[in-house]
Amino acid sequence: MVIERLWFRWPVAALIFVAATWLNLQLQPALNGRAPLLPFFPSLVVVGLACGLGPSLAFLAAACLATLYFWVDPVGQFLPINSLADAAMVVLFLFAGALVASVSAWAGRLMQKERNSRRRLNLALAAGRMVTWDWDSVTGFATTAGGAKQLFGRSWSSMDDMLAGMSAPDAERFRDRYRYATESGGRFSFACPLTRPDTGETVWTQFDGYVSLDAKGRAVHAYGVAVDVTQQQEALRASQAAEERFHLALQSGKVMAWECDAQGRYTWAFNTPMGFSRDALIGAEVGSLVGEPEYAAIVREAVATGRTMNLAQQVSHGGRTYQLLTSLRPVADHNGEVRRVLGATVDVSELSAAQEELRRESQRKDAFLATLAHELRNPMAPIRYAVAMLRQSTTEAARAHATDIIARQSAHMARLLDDLLDMSRITRNVVELQRQVIDLRTVVKQALEAVEPLYKEMKHRVSLSLPPEPVPVDGDPTRLQQVLGNLLDNAAKYSPEPGEVTVHVATEDDQALVTVTDKGIGIAMEMQPQVFELFTRIDSRGAAPSGLGIGLAVSRQLVQLHGGAIEVESEGVGHGSRFIVRLPLAPHGPAAHDGEEPDVEATDPAAAPVCVMVVDDNVDGANTLAEVLRGAHYRAAVAYSGEEALKCFERVQPRVMLLDIGLPGISGTEVARRLRSSTRREDLALIAITGWGQRSDRDATAAAGFDAHLVKPVEFSELERVMQQLLSEPR
Repeated sequence: MVIERLWFRWPVAALIFVAATWLNLQLQPALNGRAPLLPFFPSLVVVGLACGLGPSLAFLAAACLATLYFWVDPVGQFLPINSLADAAMVVLFLFAGALVASVSAWAGRLMQKERNSRRRLNLALAAGRMVTWDWDSVTGFATTAGGAKQLFGRSWSSMDDMLAGMSAPDAERFRDRYRYATESGGRFSFACPLTRPDTGETVWTQFDGYVSLDAKGRAVHAYGVAVDVTQQQEALRASQAAEERFHLALQSGKVMAWECDAQGRYTWAFNTPMGFSRDALIGAEVGSLVGEPEYAAIVREAVATGRTMNLAQQVSHGGRTYQLLTSLRPVADHNGEVRRVLGATVDVSELSAAQEELRRESQRKDAFLATLAHELRNPMAPIRYAVAMLRQSTTEAARAHATDIIARQSAHMARLLDDLLDMSRITRNVVELQRQVIDLRTVVKQALEAVEPLYKEMKHRVSLSLPPEPVPVDGDPTRLQQVLGNLLDNAAKYSPEPGEVTVHVATEDDQALVTVTDKGIGIAMEMQPQVFELFTRIDSRGAAPSGLGIGLAVSRQLVQLHGGAIEVESEGVGHGSRFIVRLPLAPHGPAAHDGEEPDVEATDPAAAPVCVMVVDDNVDGANTLAEVLRGAHYRAAVAYSGEEALKCFERVQPRVMLLDIGLPGISGTEVARRLRSSTRREDLALIAITGWGQRSDRDATAAAGFDAHLVKPVEFSELERVMQQLLSEPR
């Protein structure tokens, strides 16, 4: 072992000299003074190896003096050389000792260099997380450097130890590659995960080895390196994951990433659009494949200026037009010269189409709002004029005429509001169908009866064709009548006066068909796909379109809720229109009733007047309804709040209470709860009259004790029917 600290070498050399001298003093009596120099030679070798040339030469000189002093006659004197033999012995000892000291010091320096080299190697191996290995093919013994236990959890003394952390398939593949290298000699390489036996961690390891052969071609020695490449593997997996995410982002966003040279020729591309292959783009000029060679000139301009550029493009390919957004970024080398251009092209065709559709929707919305204001103002004017007539006129004919105007215009407003509410319910998916098996022929008849006044006014003639057998469908008769009423109303509205409308009912396979045909203005071919869209209206004989443009949209949604479909056919403007409603036939015949409402046993209100209390914070609405009830021979009382209704209840003792829900103070539902809990009158009928008609609102009124729920505005005939039905039921 070479002593590294210089100041420590001399004391060690002195200590070895003292030990060698003491040992020589002990041995010489037994040797009879022969070979006094013998113990100093091995000590000189040790000093030369451990302490270097200087201490070893000093040791040599001291050993020579000690020999002369202790063992050369006369003993006890320095330099007692009296004969040629003694002089020769000293000279030979000095010469041989100098040679031994030089050789041992040189060997010590070699050992120090080798140790330093091994230290540097181990440091490099540790820094690189590597282990070198040597394997003797004959003995099977392996030697390693670099700390296999620290890296892989076990020491390697044989190849089996090296392979112990591998899975069985990986170990077999390693042996196959090693076996191939032993047959031909040379290098082999293999990478696989190793499992540490101490911690259970997985360490990805790269093995690189070389097999040397003897003169007969037999493998005698293998050596190589094992490198921990776990971090590289994790970085590779992270890079692959990032690349996959990048590719997914490009594909999801319809982005083509590309690169071109300074002349505008593609050199790399990913996620090519419009059906182009990557091979077709490489080498082609930018824009050349879509007939736009000026795009390459734009790229060359970016190269010349070195500026990032953004541009919008519209190209046509394969019969389609594409809207593209492209960004260019020139990339300069270390000399400042642009050699390549990075680019990204985004296909925004769908976005542009969506923006265009939003623009059209916004235009339709604006047109709808203007139309709604117009359509609501139209009936308001005659209603106000009729009110003025009632105030000014005293004749019965004038009053009757004004009453007819108000009834007709308010019915028109109610129909507009119903369409709006229906469209709102459909878009929010809260429409409830009261389905039953009905005869479609009866629904058609009822729809014709509802529009009969309009057809008489406009002098239209209706032809009805019905099959002799029942046409059973499972549907809501009220909603189906609404659909057919919309179609018949449109047929009248878009037909010249007098006109002709044909309604035909038939069956085809497992479907029921209702066809409404008119000879009116017809529908242009480009408008036919849009007639069922919201807010779409058709020009009427050159005048402003009529209606809100939601009737056909509501009709289509209602028919689809029944599992059917609605279609339009027209040969164009001036050739009339045909609307076809298709509904699935019911699996069984119609029920005992045919969709008509059951008759309610009528009572004679004049003979037995019924007291009805109207509770509404809208004073005009409450008073008007009370007057209508009195005109129908009911006794009517009015309250304008929930508190007032509760105070008057015992005095009035009504049989029917018409309650608004949104009363100030005590709400209508709270009034109903208190009456149901405080009175034992089982004949009391509570009817909610409100502007809220959703399912949750109906559930709330039913839970509060109401017997019926009617949505404003309520036709008086419908209100009276509900009241008489409740009055006739056993309570």
